[in-house]
Amino acid sequence: MRIEQLEIRLRGFVGRWSGRRWLVISLLLLAGLFVAGFLLFRGARGQWVEPRVGPMVEAVYSLGTVRSAHSWSLKTGIPVVVTAVHVEEGESVEAGRPLLTTDSGTTFRAPFAGTVTRIPVDIGEIMMPGVVGLTLLDMRETYFLLSLDQPSALRVRRGQRAEISVEGIRDQKLEGQVVRIYPSEGQFLVRVEVANMPPEILPDMTADVAIEVARHEHSLMVPLAAIREGRVIVRRDGRRRAPVEVRIGAVNGQWAEILNEVVVPGDEVLIQEP
Repeated sequence: MRIEQLEIRLRGFVGRWSGRRWLVISLLLLAGLFVAGFLLFRGARGQWVEPRVGPMVEAVYSLGTVRSAHSWSLKTGIPVVVTAVHVEEGESVEAGRPLLTTDSGTTFRAPFAGTVTRIPVDIGEIMMPGVVGLTLLDMRETYFLLSLDQPSALRVRRGQRAEISVEGIRDQKLEGQVVRIYPSEGQFLVRVEVANMPPEILPDMTADVAIEVARHEHSLMVPLAAIREGRVIVRRDGRRRAPVEVRIGAVNGQWAEILNEVVVPGDEVLIQEP
């Protein structure tokens, strides 16, 4: 009898302990969820910013190099000795100006007005066939040449507007236009011309070029810094909402276009502190 009573008491104790254990576990889980929710919705700190509505420009970016529209390199087909050099590097010449004379009696003349940029030979030296003896560039007509990857090249068309920023004169933006796009030895090259190229911009200088490939006049945009893992924290009518997933469109500088309607004008988004 005593043994049976002891077994009954033990079973009751075990049952009560099991029930309490699950109660404790449930309470701990609820507390964890509460803390996580508190940290998620109240723990983030930062700056609230209103989205803006306006034109969004999609652009393709590349480094452009200044090229001369007309260049000429003096070469010969047979070995010759240089007997006279009539110009100096950096000198501007008119069309027909004597440039260089060889022992064959031939005097090479400028085919167009330009600037002599290179004379790698001197009097008495032998010019071998195919070796450049002098380079002439037209400095008055220049353009920017860009190399693009395939996805970018697919979006570029003739006539598109380009904004150009040259290092050293960042405060002055140049406006250009795409006039050609073509393949060359595995590259996709784009020629951008500027109507009034400043004379101080010389061949071989480089610039950052942004080609406008699309424009949306009334886009809703939020700061890129407000987007974390594809989500933003929104405050609407003074009430903070859970992070919402956004569908990002074009990105321009520090702003991103939002394509779905989870953020609307009048909302605020949180730029969280790092």
